[in-house]
Amino acid sequence: MHSHGKLLLPLLAAAAIAACDGGTGSETTRVSIRMTDAAGDLDEAWVKVDRIYLMGGPADSTGGRVDLLTTPTGWVNLLTLSGGRTAELVNGTLVPAGTYSELRMVVCEAYVVTDEGDVYATNDADLPAGGTADGTLHVPSGCSSGFKVKFPADARPDLEGASNLLTVDFDVSQSFGHQAGNSGRWVMHPVLHATAVSFAGSIAGTVALATGVAMPACGGGATAITSFVPRAVLGADSLSSTVQADGTYRITAAPGTYTMSYVPDVTFTNGDSLTFTATPSAATAVVAQGATQTVNYSVSAATCH
Repeated sequence: MHSHGKLLLPLLAAAAIAACDGGTGSETTRVSIRMTDAAGDLDEAWVKVDRIYLMGGPADSTGGRVDLLTTPTGWVNLLTLSGGRTAELVNGTLVPAGTYSELRMVVCEAYVVTDEGDVYATNDADLPAGGTADGTLHVPSGCSSGFKVKFPADARPDLEGASNLLTVDFDVSQSFGHQAGNSGRWVMHPVLHATAVSFAGSIAGTVALATGVAMPACGGGATAITSFVPRAVLGADSLSSTVQADGTYRITAAPGTYTMSYVPDVTFTNGDSLTFTATPSAATAVVAQGATQTVNYSVSAATCH
């Protein structure tokens, strides 16, 4: 990545107090994390996030460390997350309520493609089919202790009694570059700073098949309602969520009026496409601070092409 390039990678972490959400208890809170980016001058920049955790929290949490993500994400191209688009990494994880001092992200695999087309990847990175690396991308501490996000003393996330939206900037122009010396390797050493705290709410509901509708086989195997992707759109901001096995979903969002939609076509690695036709119970959802707006989906058709 060129030293003169400028790329911002905010992580949006939203925490909604669990006492307002189905009796989870007054001493826990829900945390969600989304990732977004600004336009940059690289050709591609990809990462897999293996783990996300909070540090320096309530004394009753295990060693002060609370896991938010323990299942690695797939490849995320940071350069596609611009113009308000986001990638959801964590959705509604329960954590002990209280104040935390650090957020850490563990990244074991990453690669970049320069404007000249050269690929630099971490050792043993599982590149997409046909991909090969021209050189090595070094990630110090990224796969062990992870990358540290320090919060200013007056902006540490107080996850008690209200929903919080924390914005963290990842200045990629300072985080990637050639390693010193003549090794030819590139190095990833992120500069991460928490910059803002605001309030959030959520949109939640269920996704159900209409009478007579069944999920077809697709992508070489059986499919389930978990393939459906609800979406909430506000201007350039498009938020989505994973549907659980019981058909429930939750989207953490900043206050505002969102247009409810969904991803109509889900593509599988073998080229199959699962197409949905669905109707939300409300065309729009008005999200308020600390409140949950209910929107359910009825799937009237699901076909495989």
